[in-house]
Amino acid sequence: MSALFELRINLTRPKRLLVFVNPLSGHKKSVKIYRAKVLPLFNLAGIHTQTIETSRCGEPIDLLSTFDLRLIHGIVSIGGDGMFSDCVNGLLSRLQTDSGVDKNDPDADITTSNIPVGIIPTGSGNYLVNYIHGTKDVETATLKIILGDHHMSNVVSLHQEQKLSRYASLLMGFGLVGRMMHDCEKFRWLGPSRYNVVPVATLTQRKLVDVHVEYVPAEEKKSNHSLIPLKYSRQVSLPASHPTKNRKLLPRLNSVPVEPPAFNKADWRKLDCSVYGVDTYVVTQREKGGSLVPRFADGALTLWLTERCSLPEHVEQLSRLQHAKAGYLDFDFIRQVRTTRYRVKLKDASSKNSEGGRHQKKKYYINVDGEAIELLTHEFEVKLHHCAMPIYGKIDS
Repeated sequence: MSALFELRINLTRPKRLLVFVNPLSGHKKSVKIYRAKVLPLFNLAGIHTQTIETSRCGEPIDLLSTFDLRLIHGIVSIGGDGMFSDCVNGLLSRLQTDSGVDKNDPDADITTSNIPVGIIPTGSGNYLVNYIHGTKDVETATLKIILGDHHMSNVVSLHQEQKLSRYASLLMGFGLVGRMMHDCEKFRWLGPSRYNVVPVATLTQRKLVDVHVEYVPAEEKKSNHSLIPLKYSRQVSLPASHPTKNRKLLPRLNSVPVEPPAFNKADWRKLDCSVYGVDTYVVTQREKGGSLVPRFADGALTLWLTERCSLPEHVEQLSRLQHAKAGYLDFDFIRQVRTTRYRVKLKDASSKNSEGGRHQKKKYYINVDGEAIELLTHEFEVKLHHCAMPIYGKIDS
Protein backbone atom coordinates (compact mmCIF):
# COMPACT_ATOMS: atom_id res chain seq x y z
CA MET A 1 0.00 0.00 0.00
CA SER A 2 2.81 2.40 0.84
CA ALA A 3 4.33 1.87 -2.60
CA LEU A 4 0.99 2.61 -4.29
CA PHE A 5 0.51 5.72 -2.16
CA GLU A 6 3.99 6.96 -3.03
CA LEU A 7 3.31 6.30 -6.73
CA ARG A 8 0.09 8.34 -6.60
CA ILE A 9 1.89 11.23 -4.90
CA ASN A 10 4.64 11.15 -7.51
CA LEU A 11 2.10 11.29 -10.33
CA THR A 12 0.41 14.41 -8.98
CA ARG A 13 3.43 16.39 -7.83
CA PRO A 14 5.36 18.45 -10.38
CA LYS A 15 9.05 17.70 -10.89
CA ARG A 16 10.03 20.49 -13.29
CA LEU A 17 8.68 24.04 -13.23
CA LEU A 18 9.14 27.07 -15.46
CA VAL A 19 9.13 30.13 -13.19
CA PHE A 20 8.53 33.70 -14.36
CA VAL A 21 9.48 36.45 -11.90
CA ASN A 22 8.42 40.06 -12.34
CA PRO A 23 11.26 41.96 -10.61
CA LEU A 24 9.18 45.16 -10.46
CA SER A 25 6.30 43.63 -8.48
CA GLY A 26 5.87 44.19 -4.78
CA HIS A 27 7.88 47.41 -4.69
CA LYS A 28 10.69 45.58 -6.51
CA LYS A 29 10.91 42.86 -3.85
CA SER A 30 9.73 39.91 -5.96
CA VAL A 31 13.19 38.51 -6.66
CA LYS A 32 14.15 38.74 -3.00
CA ILE A 33 10.91 37.04 -1.91
CA TYR A 34 11.37 34.29 -4.48
CA ARG A 35 14.95 33.54 -3.46
CA ALA A 36 14.30 33.73 0.28
CA LYS A 37 10.90 32.03 0.62
CA VAL A 38 9.95 30.15 -2.54
CA LEU A 39 13.07 28.68 -4.10
CA PRO A 40 14.29 27.00 -0.87
CA LEU A 41 10.96 25.16 -0.59
CA PHE A 42 11.13 24.05 -4.22
CA ASN A 43 14.68 22.79 -3.63
CA LEU A 44 13.63 20.86 -0.51
CA ALA A 45 10.86 19.22 -2.52
CA GLY A 46 13.33 18.16 -5.21
CA ILE A 47 11.71 20.32 -7.88
CA HIS A 48 13.92 21.50 -10.72
CA THR A 49 13.19 25.10 -11.70
CA GLN A 50 14.05 27.16 -14.74
CA THR A 51 13.72 30.78 -13.63
CA ILE A 52 13.24 33.77 -15.92
CA GLU A 53 13.23 37.34 -14.63
CA THR A 54 11.07 39.36 -16.99
CA SER A 55 12.12 42.76 -18.26
CA ARG A 56 8.84 43.96 -19.81
CA CYS A 57 5.11 43.37 -19.88
CA GLY A 58 4.03 40.53 -22.13
CA GLU A 59 7.42 38.80 -22.11
CA PRO A 60 6.00 35.43 -20.94
CA ILE A 61 3.69 35.45 -23.97
CA ASP A 62 6.64 35.80 -26.35
CA LEU A 63 8.84 33.26 -24.55
CA LEU A 64 6.12 30.61 -24.33
CA SER A 65 5.49 30.85 -28.06
CA THR A 66 8.70 28.86 -28.69
CA PHE A 67 9.45 27.15 -25.36
CA ASP A 68 9.63 23.33 -25.44
CA LEU A 69 6.65 22.44 -23.27
CA ARG A 70 7.78 18.82 -23.04
CA LEU A 71 10.42 19.92 -20.54
CA ILE A 72 8.03 21.10 -17.82
CA HIS A 73 5.14 19.94 -15.65
CA GLY A 74 3.90 23.39 -14.68
CA ILE A 75 4.36 27.15 -14.91
CA VAL A 76 4.65 29.48 -11.93
CA SER A 77 4.07 33.23 -11.93
CA ILE A 78 5.83 35.32 -9.28
CA GLY A 79 4.04 38.66 -9.33
CA GLY A 80 0.50 39.96 -9.48
CA ASP A 81 -2.61 39.15 -11.50
CA GLY A 82 -1.08 40.75 -14.61
CA MET A 83 1.91 38.40 -14.65
CA PHE A 84 -0.36 35.40 -14.16
CA SER A 85 -2.53 36.60 -17.03
CA ASP A 86 0.53 36.85 -19.28
CA CYS A 87 1.45 33.24 -18.47
CA VAL A 88 -2.08 32.01 -19.20
CA ASN A 89 -2.22 33.96 -22.47
CA GLY A 90 1.19 32.74 -23.55
CA LEU A 91 0.39 29.10 -22.83
CA LEU A 92 -3.07 29.09 -24.40
CA SER A 93 -1.92 30.97 -27.49
CA ARG A 94 0.92 28.49 -27.94
CA LEU A 95 -1.39 25.49 -27.61
CA GLN A 96 -3.75 26.88 -30.24
CA THR A 97 -0.83 27.30 -32.63
CA ASP A 98 0.38 23.75 -32.00
CA SER A 99 -3.13 22.35 -32.48
CA GLY A 100 -3.89 24.27 -35.64
CA VAL A 101 -6.69 26.25 -33.97
CA ASP A 102 -7.21 29.77 -35.29
CA LYS A 103 -7.20 31.82 -32.08
CA ASN A 104 -8.46 34.85 -34.03
CA ASP A 105 -11.68 33.03 -34.89
CA PRO A 106 -14.28 33.96 -32.25
CA ASP A 107 -16.24 30.79 -33.13
CA ALA A 108 -13.30 28.48 -32.41
CA ASP A 109 -13.32 26.10 -29.45
CA ILE A 110 -9.87 26.29 -27.93
CA THR A 111 -7.56 23.42 -27.05
CA THR A 112 -7.36 23.03 -23.29
CA SER A 113 -4.13 22.74 -21.34
CA ASN A 114 -2.88 19.95 -19.10
CA ILE A 115 -0.03 22.14 -17.84
CA PRO A 116 -1.13 23.88 -14.63
CA VAL A 117 -0.26 27.50 -13.97
CA GLY A 118 0.34 28.73 -10.43
CA ILE A 119 0.58 32.18 -8.89
CA ILE A 120 2.71 33.25 -5.95
CA PRO A 121 1.58 36.73 -4.86
CA THR A 122 4.09 39.56 -4.82
CA GLY A 123 2.23 42.19 -6.86
CA SER A 124 -0.13 45.09 -6.25
CA GLY A 125 -3.21 43.19 -7.36
CA ASN A 126 -3.45 39.67 -5.91
CA TYR A 127 -7.17 39.01 -6.16
CA LEU A 128 -6.93 35.66 -7.92
CA VAL A 129 -4.60 34.03 -5.39
CA ASN A 130 -6.91 35.16 -2.59
CA TYR A 131 -9.82 33.48 -4.38
CA ILE A 132 -7.83 30.26 -4.72
CA HIS A 133 -6.29 29.92 -1.26
CA GLY A 134 -8.31 32.33 0.87
CA THR A 135 -5.04 34.06 1.73
CA LYS A 136 -2.25 35.99 0.03
CA ASP A 137 0.45 34.15 1.98
CA VAL A 138 3.50 33.33 -0.16
CA GLU A 139 4.44 30.10 1.63
CA THR A 140 0.88 28.75 1.38
CA ALA A 141 0.79 29.33 -2.37
CA THR A 142 4.22 27.68 -2.74
CA LEU A 143 3.23 24.57 -0.75
CA LYS A 144 0.06 24.13 -2.82
CA ILE A 145 2.19 24.02 -5.96
CA ILE A 146 4.63 21.54 -4.39
CA LEU A 147 1.76 19.25 -3.38
CA GLY A 148 0.38 19.38 -6.91
CA ASP A 149 -3.09 20.49 -5.82
CA HIS A 150 -4.96 21.85 -8.81
CA HIS A 151 -8.41 22.51 -10.23
CA MET A 152 -9.84 23.28 -13.64
CA SER A 153 -10.82 26.88 -14.29
CA ASN A 154 -12.68 28.75 -16.99
CA VAL A 155 -11.24 31.35 -19.30
CA VAL A 156 -12.94 33.75 -21.70
CA SER A 157 -11.69 35.12 -24.99
CA LEU A 158 -12.01 38.76 -26.04
CA HIS A 159 -12.16 39.44 -29.78
CA GLN A 160 -12.22 42.69 -31.72
CA GLU A 161 -12.62 42.74 -35.51
CA GLN A 162 -12.01 38.99 -35.88
CA LYS A 163 -8.80 39.17 -33.86
CA LEU A 164 -8.02 37.88 -30.39
CA SER A 165 -7.23 40.70 -27.98
CA ARG A 166 -6.75 38.66 -24.82
CA TYR A 167 -7.75 35.64 -22.78
CA ALA A 168 -9.07 36.42 -19.30
CA SER A 169 -9.15 34.14 -16.27
CA LEU A 170 -10.48 36.54 -13.63
CA LEU A 171 -12.71 39.35 -14.94
CA MET A 172 -13.81 41.35 -17.96
CA GLY A 173 -15.20 44.84 -17.49
CA PHE A 174 -16.15 47.43 -20.12
CA GLY A 175 -17.03 51.04 -19.42
CA LEU A 176 -16.57 52.43 -15.92
CA VAL A 177 -14.41 49.57 -14.63
CA GLY A 178 -12.23 49.71 -17.74
CA ARG A 179 -11.78 53.45 -17.31
CA MET A 180 -10.94 52.97 -13.63
CA MET A 181 -8.16 50.53 -14.47
CA HIS A 182 -6.82 52.81 -17.20
CA ASP A 183 -6.71 55.72 -14.76
CA CYS A 184 -5.03 53.56 -12.10
CA GLU A 185 -2.19 52.77 -14.49
CA LYS A 186 -1.27 56.46 -14.55
CA PHE A 187 -0.52 56.26 -10.83
CA ARG A 188 1.45 53.03 -10.51
CA TRP A 189 3.94 54.87 -8.32
CA LEU A 190 1.28 54.91 -5.59
CA GLY A 191 1.48 51.14 -5.32
CA PRO A 192 -1.59 49.18 -4.11
CA SER A 193 -3.09 52.33 -2.58
CA ARG A 194 -3.95 53.59 -6.07
CA TYR A 195 -6.81 51.08 -6.21
CA ASN A 196 -8.44 52.81 -3.23
CA VAL A 197 -7.89 56.39 -4.38
CA VAL A 198 -8.07 56.66 -8.18
CA PRO A 199 -11.39 54.81 -8.78
CA VAL A 200 -13.21 57.31 -6.56
CA ALA A 201 -12.25 60.18 -8.86
CA THR A 202 -13.19 58.12 -11.93
CA LEU A 203 -16.56 57.22 -10.44
CA THR A 204 -17.51 60.88 -9.99
CA GLN A 205 -16.99 61.37 -13.75
CA ARG A 206 -19.04 58.35 -14.85
CA LYS A 207 -20.93 58.58 -18.14
CA LEU A 208 -23.67 56.48 -19.70
CA VAL A 209 -22.90 54.66 -22.95
CA ASP A 210 -25.59 53.51 -25.40
CA VAL A 211 -25.00 49.87 -26.30
CA HIS A 212 -26.59 47.06 -28.26
CA VAL A 213 -25.99 43.67 -26.62
CA GLU A 214 -26.44 40.23 -28.15
CA TYR A 215 -26.00 37.11 -26.04
CA VAL A 216 -26.47 33.35 -26.06
CA PRO A 217 -28.55 32.30 -23.03
CA ALA A 218 -26.91 29.70 -20.84
CA GLU A 219 -28.38 26.27 -20.40
CA GLU A 220 -27.64 25.42 -16.79
CA LYS A 221 -26.17 21.98 -16.18
CA LYS A 222 -23.88 20.47 -13.62
CA SER A 223 -20.31 19.62 -14.47
CA ASN A 224 -17.46 17.98 -12.55
CA HIS A 225 -14.63 18.94 -14.87
CA SER A 226 -13.06 20.72 -11.93
CA LEU A 227 -12.75 17.42 -10.05
CA ILE A 228 -10.79 15.59 -12.75
CA PRO A 229 -7.22 15.01 -11.56
CA LEU A 230 -4.34 15.55 -13.92
CA LYS A 231 -1.24 13.42 -14.14
CA TYR A 232 1.92 15.31 -14.88
CA SER A 233 2.69 13.84 -18.27
CA ARG A 234 4.43 16.52 -20.28
CA GLN A 235 2.40 18.46 -22.81
CA VAL A 236 2.99 17.06 -26.27
CA SER A 237 4.18 20.06 -28.22
CA LEU A 238 6.47 21.03 -31.02
CA PRO A 239 8.54 24.20 -31.27
CA ALA A 240 6.65 26.91 -33.11
CA SER A 241 8.99 26.61 -36.07
CA HIS A 242 7.52 23.21 -37.04
CA PRO A 243 4.86 23.16 -39.77
CA THR A 244 1.29 23.49 -38.54
CA LYS A 245 0.16 20.45 -40.48
CA ASN A 246 2.42 18.28 -38.34
CA ARG A 247 1.14 19.81 -35.13
CA LYS A 248 -2.39 18.72 -35.94
CA LEU A 249 -1.32 15.08 -35.78
CA LEU A 250 0.02 15.30 -32.23
CA PRO A 251 -2.15 13.79 -29.48
CA ARG A 252 -2.97 15.83 -26.39
CA LEU A 253 -2.02 14.00 -23.20
CA ASN A 254 -4.64 14.19 -20.44
CA SER A 255 -6.36 17.26 -21.87
CA VAL A 256 -9.84 17.84 -20.51
CA PRO A 257 -12.47 17.59 -23.26
CA VAL A 258 -14.68 20.62 -23.64
CA GLU A 259 -18.27 20.24 -24.76
CA PRO A 260 -19.55 23.74 -25.51
CA PRO A 261 -23.30 24.16 -25.80
CA ALA A 262 -24.51 24.07 -29.38
CA PHE A 263 -26.16 27.21 -30.67
CA ASN A 264 -27.14 28.90 -33.90
CA LYS A 265 -28.10 32.38 -34.96
CA ALA A 266 -31.63 31.87 -33.66
CA ASP A 267 -30.27 31.41 -30.14
CA TRP A 268 -28.92 34.95 -29.90
CA ARG A 269 -31.03 37.35 -27.87
CA LYS A 270 -30.82 41.12 -28.12
CA LEU A 271 -31.26 44.12 -25.87
CA ASP A 272 -30.58 47.85 -26.09
CA CYS A 273 -29.77 50.01 -23.10
CA SER A 274 -27.72 52.87 -21.70
CA VAL A 275 -25.10 51.63 -19.25
CA TYR A 276 -22.23 52.73 -17.08
CA GLY A 277 -20.63 49.35 -17.56
CA VAL A 278 -20.86 45.83 -18.97
CA ASP A 279 -19.12 43.43 -16.60
CA THR A 280 -18.39 39.73 -16.23
CA TYR A 281 -16.55 37.69 -13.65
CA VAL A 282 -14.77 34.71 -15.20
CA VAL A 283 -14.49 33.35 -11.67
CA THR A 284 -18.15 33.64 -10.72
CA GLN A 285 -19.45 34.17 -7.20
CA ARG A 286 -22.01 32.22 -5.21
CA GLU A 287 -23.52 33.17 -1.87
CA LYS A 288 -22.56 31.15 1.19
CA GLY A 289 -23.23 32.26 4.74
CA GLY A 290 -23.86 35.87 3.79
CA SER A 291 -20.61 36.20 1.86
CA LEU A 292 -19.39 35.28 -1.61
CA VAL A 293 -17.23 32.30 -2.52
CA PRO A 294 -15.63 31.76 -5.94
CA ARG A 295 -16.64 29.21 -8.58
CA PHE A 296 -13.84 28.54 -11.03
CA ALA A 297 -15.63 26.08 -13.33
CA ASP A 298 -19.13 27.52 -13.55
CA GLY A 299 -21.03 26.36 -16.61
CA ALA A 300 -21.93 29.92 -17.59
CA LEU A 301 -21.03 33.57 -17.13
CA THR A 302 -23.06 36.11 -15.22
CA LEU A 303 -23.17 39.21 -17.39
CA TRP A 304 -24.41 42.33 -15.64
CA LEU A 305 -25.20 45.74 -17.05
CA THR A 306 -25.24 48.77 -14.78
CA GLU A 307 -27.95 51.17 -15.95
CA ARG A 308 -28.85 54.70 -14.85
CA CYS A 309 -28.72 55.21 -11.10
CA SER A 310 -27.82 57.83 -8.52
CA LEU A 311 -24.21 58.17 -7.42
CA PRO A 312 -24.93 57.03 -3.82
CA GLU A 313 -26.70 53.92 -5.14
CA HIS A 314 -23.78 53.15 -7.41
CA VAL A 315 -21.29 53.60 -4.57
CA GLU A 316 -23.26 51.18 -2.39
CA GLN A 317 -23.36 48.56 -5.13
CA LEU A 318 -19.64 48.83 -5.89
CA SER A 319 -18.84 48.73 -2.17
CA ARG A 320 -20.66 45.41 -1.81
CA LEU A 321 -18.79 44.10 -4.81
CA GLN A 322 -15.41 45.30 -3.53
CA HIS A 323 -15.91 43.66 -0.12
CA ALA A 324 -17.37 40.41 -1.54
CA LYS A 325 -20.73 40.91 0.16
CA ALA A 326 -23.80 38.97 -0.90
CA GLY A 327 -26.43 40.82 -2.92
CA TYR A 328 -24.06 42.98 -4.95
CA LEU A 329 -26.28 42.45 -8.00
CA ASP A 330 -29.59 42.87 -6.15
CA PHE A 331 -30.28 46.41 -7.32
CA ASP A 332 -33.02 47.71 -9.61
CA PHE A 333 -30.46 49.33 -11.90
CA ILE A 334 -28.51 46.09 -12.43
CA ARG A 335 -29.65 43.94 -15.33
CA GLN A 336 -28.11 40.47 -15.31
CA VAL A 337 -28.19 37.51 -17.66
CA ARG A 338 -26.60 34.08 -17.64
CA THR A 339 -24.75 33.47 -20.88
CA THR A 340 -21.93 31.58 -22.55
CA ARG A 341 -21.17 34.21 -25.16
CA TYR A 342 -22.03 37.83 -25.83
CA ARG A 343 -21.33 40.76 -28.13
CA VAL A 344 -21.41 44.45 -27.27
CA LYS A 345 -21.81 47.11 -29.93
CA LEU A 346 -21.47 50.80 -29.12
CA LYS A 347 -24.08 53.00 -30.74
CA ASP A 348 -22.86 56.15 -32.45
CA ALA A 349 -19.36 55.55 -31.09
CA SER A 350 -17.43 55.94 -34.34
CA SER A 351 -17.29 58.20 -37.37
CA LYS A 352 -15.88 57.94 -40.88
CA ASN A 353 -12.48 59.35 -41.73
CA SER A 354 -11.39 60.86 -45.05
CA GLU A 355 -10.48 57.41 -46.41
CA GLY A 356 -13.87 55.92 -45.66
CA GLY A 357 -12.71 53.96 -42.62
CA ARG A 358 -14.13 54.35 -39.15
CA HIS A 359 -12.48 55.53 -35.96
CA GLN A 360 -13.63 55.92 -32.38
CA LYS A 361 -15.02 59.32 -31.40
CA LYS A 362 -13.69 58.80 -27.87
CA LYS A 363 -11.58 56.20 -26.11
CA TYR A 364 -13.11 53.28 -24.23
CA TYR A 365 -11.31 50.62 -22.24
CA ILE A 366 -11.91 47.03 -21.16
CA ASN A 367 -10.47 45.79 -17.88
CA VAL A 368 -9.09 42.32 -18.64
CA ASP A 369 -7.64 40.74 -15.49
CA GLY A 370 -6.40 44.10 -14.31
CA GLU A 371 -5.04 45.29 -17.66
CA ALA A 372 -6.75 48.18 -19.43
CA ILE A 373 -7.16 47.28 -23.11
CA GLU A 374 -8.27 50.06 -25.43
CA LEU A 375 -11.33 49.33 -27.52
CA LEU A 376 -10.11 49.69 -31.10
CA THR A 377 -13.48 49.32 -32.77
CA HIS A 378 -17.13 49.90 -31.89
CA GLU A 379 -17.80 46.22 -31.16
CA PHE A 380 -16.28 43.39 -29.14
CA GLU A 381 -17.16 39.77 -28.40
CA VAL A 382 -16.62 37.58 -25.33
CA LYS A 383 -16.87 33.78 -25.25
CA LEU A 384 -16.66 31.31 -22.38
CA HIS A 385 -14.23 28.38 -22.63
CA HIS A 386 -15.25 25.94 -19.94
CA CYS A 387 -12.52 24.28 -17.85
CA ALA A 388 -9.78 25.33 -20.25
CA MET A 389 -6.95 25.89 -17.77
CA PRO A 390 -5.70 23.93 -14.73
CA ILE A 391 -4.60 26.19 -11.87
CA TYR A 392 -2.56 25.18 -8.84
CA GLY A 393 -4.60 25.24 -5.64
CA LYS A 394 -7.26 23.09 -4.01
CA ILE A 395 -10.78 24.48 -3.81
CA ASP A 396 -14.15 23.27 -2.55
CA SER A 397 -16.14 21.44 -5.21
